[in-house]
Amino acid sequence: MNETMGQIIRRLRKERGMTQDELAELLGVTFQAVSKWENETGLPDISQVVPLARLFGVSTDTLFGISGINDSDEVKKIINDAQKCLSCPLDSVGMLNKYRVLQEGLKHFQNNTILLRECLETGLALANPETDIYDAKHAKAVYQDCVRYANLVISYSENASDIMRAHMIMVMLHSANGNFKEARAHIVNFPSQADFNIHVMYAIYSHWKKDGFEIGSCQYAIMHYIEGTLRSVTRLAEAFVASGEYKSAEKTIETTFEIIDCIFNEDEIKPPLHYRDSGDLYLLLAEAYLKDGDREKALDSLERMVNYDTVDYQKIGSDTRTSSPLLGAVSHDFYIKRIDRYNYLTSKLNNNRFDELKNYKRFLTLLQRAENAKQ
Repeated sequence: MNETMGQIIRRLRKERGMTQDELAELLGVTFQAVSKWENETGLPDISQVVPLARLFGVSTDTLFGISGINDSDEVKKIINDAQKCLSCPLDSVGMLNKYRVLQEGLKHFQNNTILLRECLETGLALANPETDIYDAKHAKAVYQDCVRYANLVISYSENASDIMRAHMIMVMLHSANGNFKEARAHIVNFPSQADFNIHVMYAIYSHWKKDGFEIGSCQYAIMHYIEGTLRSVTRLAEAFVASGEYKSAEKTIETTFEIIDCIFNEDEIKPPLHYRDSGDLYLLLAEAYLKDGDREKALDSLERMVNYDTVDYQKIGSDTRTSSPLLGAVSHDFYIKRIDRYNYLTSKLNNNRFDELKNYKRFLTLLQRAENAKQ
């Protein structure tokens, strides 16, 4: 039996944990009006239908009970179609096409927080000058879109992680565009204590419930702390390079690799933790050595990168796990690189940062190994 509009409004309101009073306040109407809608003794004014749909993150068709497909299924299809636009290696053309598909989806599911989140992540890749797929032509427009999307996520999402991620993206994009006042306004929303996440909460929950998941929850929490530490270390090393403090950058990255080797010392294959959002740690280390005048150590770093990408990675399968007691429960996804490694490996070596090495026999050998790996 099809739901009436009143039943749909009541269901959507309860699914989002709202009272009638809260919904009324957000819409600027009385709670008696909301009560009449849900009791089917009245209907929303036509001018209130779009605001209602936006508030619930659904299409207007859903409110009228004429949506031919479940919203969540349709949103998943939009995201899957958008993902198909990407190519290997990743480039700005494919990413922009993905972004356009997601934007088109938002026209039908206005303020859907899942689509808004996807648009934000894709927009960050296109509008952040520090990414490899930065799109200078469209960056300003995408940045302006992201400001709007972030505000909507912060206003409508009930997921704390989504809200904090929206703040984070705004800090990055506002700062990159010189809008420091706006960036600081988002920074103040972050907690000063960061030793918690969803897995820590599950560990506490499981500790008392004794459901057997406490160890796994702790290990997943540690994985996120390692990732967070590596992000901060990478940014520190990049700052050292940009400031001309090459030896500090070298020591920072080499120490990081020592930590990784220590954690995964029982494993034949280390997880690809040198892959970072802003680039490859081996590349950054090679750049630091090169700017410090040490070509041989720069080549050593590039060789270590090639060794990992062309040999060890091929051994990783769906059952690959680390032997580390710190991370034993973490799934094999910890090992999986997100984009085609060989095409990307070739493009990394061909970066103009290493132009002065391109006549060296050792460098040409590395490049040939990368090319051969694509066969």
